[in-house]
Amino acid sequence: MRSSRDEGPTTNVSRVSHIWTIVERLYRTNHLYSMQYEEYEAKVRAHVDKLNTPRNKIRLSADELSQLLQFRNLERIRDRFLLPLKASCHKLFRRDHTTDVLDRLVNDIFHEISILKEEHYNVLTYAVNPDSELDREEQKAILDEVHEMFPIKVHRLRHLFDLALNRMETVIAKHRDDPVLIRSLFLHRNGFVAKVDPTGLIYFYASMYGPNRPYLGFAVAGDSFFESSFYEHAAECYTAGEEYLHSVPPAEKRRLDSSWKSTRDHFKRRIRECKVKIEDFARD
Repeated sequence: MRSSRDEGPTTNVSRVSHIWTIVERLYRTNHLYSMQYEEYEAKVRAHVDKLNTPRNKIRLSADELSQLLQFRNLERIRDRFLLPLKASCHKLFRRDHTTDVLDRLVNDIFHEISILKEEHYNVLTYAVNPDSELDREEQKAILDEVHEMFPIKVHRLRHLFDLALNRMETVIAKHRDDPVLIRSLFLHRNGFVAKVDPTGLIYFYASMYGPNRPYLGFAVAGDSFFESSFYEHAAECYTAGEEYLHSVPPAEKRRLDSSWKSTRDHFKRRIRECKVKIEDFARD
């Protein structure tokens, strides 16, 4: 078996690529699974109310059981999102005999959702399918197993995702000096980033720079855009940082690091510089 050393060192470029894939895919996967989880819970509650029976006692038909989850959604979560997430975690974290907790959690999530998908497939293929050649006893055995496995796997996955998200906060804090990651988060602020937390981008920047210095994320991203001559993006970023500081109530501003004033002045100065640069480019 080849060790991670045989694959060569992880370069800075590939490291940046992997951490972005991990961040983007983990949070998007969690969002997709959360929708499946909430839909599952709502359907179970509806059956409990209808049957007036405790959830651990209800017995559903094969068709009702199969409708608790969407097979193609589970397949999409695993193949389109978890596969690249798992691969990037292996590349970034695994060494000869060690890895990060996040890598292990993602591996567990992939394993559990594969089992859940297989259990769902068994219901669709052998219990719901009218062409199934299984006798009633065999079908009953499958349904008994799925009645037991579905709630265990669904809730274990929710728990594993929660653990992975908690660990992710620690991981991204270690990458606070990665300008590409900070920039990418800003560029996706209206996409998946906005769905992660009610505070959106601030959630990520607070995790990286501390709850009293989230505005530094705008400064790091803006400066990186500026130094790379992406002046429109830089101006947009500095403006967003200035707007964030302006939106913080006076009482909460007292909890911010004292550097917020100098950072605000930096935003204002750089916005003027961006305007000049953009006008110069327009004349050229």
